[in-house]
Amino acid sequence: MNRALPLAALAALACAAPRPPAPPPATPPAAATRAVFAPPPAASGIDPSLVKRALDPCADFYEFACGGWLEKTPIPADQSRWVRSFNVMGEENKLKLRAILDPAAAGRVSPEDRYGQQVADLYAGCMDEPAIEKAGLAPLQAEWKEVAAVKDARSLSAAVGRLHAEGTGVLFSVGSTQDSRDSTQVIGYVAQGGLSLPDRDYYLKTDAKSAAIRADFVTYVEKQLRAAGSPAARAAADAQAILALETAMAGSQWTRVESRDPQRTYNRLDLTGLKKVAPRFDWDGYLAALGTRGVTAFSATTPKALEKLNGLLETTPPATWRAYLRWHLLAEAAAARALPRSISDAAFWFRAHHFTGEQAMPERWKHCVALTDGLMGEALGQAFVRRYFGGEAKARAESLVGGIQQAMRKRIAGLGWMDDATRVKAQEKLAAVDNKIAYPSRWRSYDGLVVRRDAFLASAVAASAFEVTRQLAQIGKPLDRTEWGMTAPTVNAYYNPSMNEMVFPAGILQPPFYTQGANDAVNYGAIGLVVGHELTHGFDDQGRQYDARGNLTDWWSAAVSGEFDRRAGCVVKQYAAYPVIDDVTLDGKLTLGENIADLGGLTLAYAAYRSSRAGKPEEAPVGGFTADQQFFLAHAQAWCAQIRPENARLRAVTDPHSSARWRVNGPLSNLPQFAAAFQCRAGAPMVRAERCDIW
Repeated sequence: MNRALPLAALAALACAAPRPPAPPPATPPAAATRAVFAPPPAASGIDPSLVKRALDPCADFYEFACGGWLEKTPIPADQSRWVRSFNVMGEENKLKLRAILDPAAAGRVSPEDRYGQQVADLYAGCMDEPAIEKAGLAPLQAEWKEVAAVKDARSLSAAVGRLHAEGTGVLFSVGSTQDSRDSTQVIGYVAQGGLSLPDRDYYLKTDAKSAAIRADFVTYVEKQLRAAGSPAARAAADAQAILALETAMAGSQWTRVESRDPQRTYNRLDLTGLKKVAPRFDWDGYLAALGTRGVTAFSATTPKALEKLNGLLETTPPATWRAYLRWHLLAEAAAARALPRSISDAAFWFRAHHFTGEQAMPERWKHCVALTDGLMGEALGQAFVRRYFGGEAKARAESLVGGIQQAMRKRIAGLGWMDDATRVKAQEKLAAVDNKIAYPSRWRSYDGLVVRRDAFLASAVAASAFEVTRQLAQIGKPLDRTEWGMTAPTVNAYYNPSMNEMVFPAGILQPPFYTQGANDAVNYGAIGLVVGHELTHGFDDQGRQYDARGNLTDWWSAAVSGEFDRRAGCVVKQYAAYPVIDDVTLDGKLTLGENIADLGGLTLAYAAYRSSRAGKPEEAPVGGFTADQQFFLAHAQAWCAQIRPENARLRAVTDPHSSARWRVNGPLSNLPQFAAAFQCRAGAPMVRAERCDIW
């Protein structure tokens, strides 16, 4: 489950992906969509002017629906990709949050905002570049003093505990989670982590591009350490040692595909088991420094990584451990833009050059808005909801969610490949899904958090540590089912299998996903797809392994489970053939869950839409497009995207979502409803001969 961001997660805020190669020329479109029509009303929710009517929707629907947008929309310099829905909405929400934060930072804190002063001070401190420049390296040097005493495994364990308590991601990550075998219990987890590069494969692949990235990484680390005060010879040696250490760590970690298997990543070891797997690590001293002395309930995602850590504790010199810890403190402070600009700029440009492709750093205010939302999101979210979110969207979303769940009930009831015993369990799970819409029923407390606007790095660390403490305090306590893993302004949604819940923040319940006054066809095609997508996650290759109560248990008959796997194999094969950039294709196994959710989500959203119109007249055409055509256009136009090549490669390795073109064409090419709407004949590229059909 996603939670509020510790400091270690802030570097990922800017990561993002490129438009695939253009398709070959297409044939003319169906007659029904060829003519030129008058502009639609403003509240139509789709934009027919973006449609390339000279193209055939049955050849490449993504290009047909988005071609006009792609031709006239460049990627902003500070973005790695630009998606018509997520990125545009995200930027608009940042402007709204800035309109809250700027006056508060200037001293006009709303009396309605209980934690408004802490939020204002955190944001103001982030915005105060002159003060950050004046402080120079002093805040970092204070952090470095914490690791200077590391001389053996015992002192390293204590140092790691202190850093983890602040949210700094070294060696592994730690937190609280539900026990996958008993979802009523909150236990601790120890997960693989501690790497600087985005994925283990960047350390292990032997191709020329990966080798070049590693060489540049060493040069970059050396320069950053020197800029932070390390002598030249020491910085050079430390950079080489850090790469060697992280390479050894990477070799013991699961791949991203392996990490998708909840059976593989659940290993209830408890404290006794952790001590047995990695006896050289002082777990008692670590937990004392972490502030969780007495906690004994733990699961480990990757026991072999802990075994490797145990060996590294014997063979790695203390000087290398100190260098590694200093480096991660430096890297995370630079990502937070809490150090002199020369250091933060270098961090940005290394990431941009190899992984994201941005051509300019985001303006300071954008960074500080995102950071404040990441560290104090529920305090800021209250003001966002009060100022910008109306109840009509919440009520409409609740109604739409109910309709899509009803469509899923009907689908399960009619599935020919599911036997009755499994069907009963599936319906039981569906009935138990909890829906969280717009904002939490109970807002999080920030009582006790001390923030100083004249000490930005210390304040960011304090806010991160406050969240770590809050999470770890949940271990052994009754499960809080009201908790959210995203902030209210977030333009996203999620399904959590352990909670068996769907969560739709207020941030996504806006155009183009939800447009007040638009035809139902449009809203079902956009936000309806999001709802259906998240609901299907409860029954994708991962979610299906959890029962109605969120427990990791097998509730499928053997025959039905085998049939699901066969059908999922169709999806893997389909998407593995899709190109991303140059010689890189999608990873059908890495993206399987999201692709199943896209396919199921569209199927459910369309069924729910048609059901909602029963007994009602057909909705009016928009731009000459029928209601059914509007449904599919709304889905496609939400995914119009321009993406930089560097980020395309990164996402092909790390992102479980397919790229935008295939999130449109992939599922639609399996849907007979789409083919009927656009009069596509058998054999057309958008009509797959081997249809994949699960939910």
